[in-house]
Amino acid sequence: MRSFQPFPRRELKRLRRRWLRRNWGIVAFLLVGFALMAALVSFGVAMTGLAGRWYVIGVFHAGLLAAALHLVNSAFLAHEASAVWQLRGAWGEENTRSELQRAKRRRLVWGWVDSITLQGGDLDHVVVTRSGGIVVLDSKWRSSIDADAVVEMTASAKKAAIRAQGLARSMLKSERGAKHRARAQPVNVEAAVVLWGAAREMVKDGREMDGVQFVDGRKLVDWLRRLDGPPVPSDAAKDLLEQLTAYRTTAFKAAGLREAERA
Repeated sequence: MRSFQPFPRRELKRLRRRWLRRNWGIVAFLLVGFALMAALVSFGVAMTGLAGRWYVIGVFHAGLLAAALHLVNSAFLAHEASAVWQLRGAWGEENTRSELQRAKRRRLVWGWVDSITLQGGDLDHVVVTRSGGIVVLDSKWRSSIDADAVVEMTASAKKAAIRAQGLARSMLKSERGAKHRARAQPVNVEAAVVLWGAAREMVKDGREMDGVQFVDGRKLVDWLRRLDGPPVPSDAAKDLLEQLTAYRTTAFKAAGLREAERA
């Protein structure tokens, strides 16, 4: 079991806990009502001579529990405006992660690290490719997109690339004595926005703005295949991925402490 969760999932969980504390009375009343309904119906069915009555009662309880949880979750999403935003963010990151798994099976990338928490913001996915250097992917789930949104996403992706470049350089410097790494080569970090939702069909394939590529999420594997650059040695990639993973673990613990203070 992994020891971290992406930022949108963590934020969604925090918002849900806050909403439940604020509305615990209504939620408790609702759950008590469902429990009474389950007891009454179960008693009535148990008193019948139906051969499969216990099976029917079990199915009814499961359905009633699912309905109660769905109702509570729907109420939460309807009343907490930012919750839907975080949920869409989680969907985008999870879809991108699935595409990266496909890319790794096709031997296009050595690996990647998700959800690296930095003081200036999170890095959704830092990918170490086999022949394209380091790529920072910023996942976005949008139902629509306009010029202002493109500008905002471009600025966000550029900041993410700068943060990733600084992080990678600091890690390479810490391993300056490693015999397998050439220190004269600069750290090359590319930035891309991976679009999901209806907006992915609104952006022309291969669009680039201020050095940031916009990629249809379903075409991410093809985009990674087209990257052209010097090959990345496997030992160097493995070392960098291990350091990024260790950094993420430390940063995640620190973020957890900060979130506990906010809760």
